[in-house]
Amino acid sequence: MGKIEKLRMAVMAVSVVAVCGAADAQRLHHCQPRVMTFVTRPVVTVRVAARFTQKERFGMAMAYLKNNRYLTVKRYARMTRLSKAAAKAELDAFAADRSKPVEAVMRGKKKVYVMMDRNRGLNAWQENQE
Repeated sequence: MGKIEKLRMAVMAVSVVAVCGAADAQRLHHCQPRVMTFVTRPVVTVRVAARFTQKERFGMAMAYLKNNRYLTVKRYARMTRLSKAAAKAELDAFAADRSKPVEAVMRGKKKVYVMMDRNRGLNAWQENQE
């Protein structure tokens, strides 16, 4: 090989190293270190007790129904700070219990709870609708 061939090979090797180095530097520049956060659960889980007893929540529902025509699950959940599922289950339990003056009524597609009129056996809400 001649001097020119060796020089050409050396220039080619240097240019390949320079291009690869620049590409490697760009790759490292765009890949920033990732921050990982690990959340661990506490060893002892303490369940917070309900703010009100079921008897107190029933009293709240009755007080609300004395002033309003009907009670929705969403409103009851907000009042008692229960989840919607728990509020629905509890209102259904109140309606199923014959000793409690709460009745479940369909209002369009929505189920609402009304206070039953004990004297006539009908609920006052349905009577006012007619």
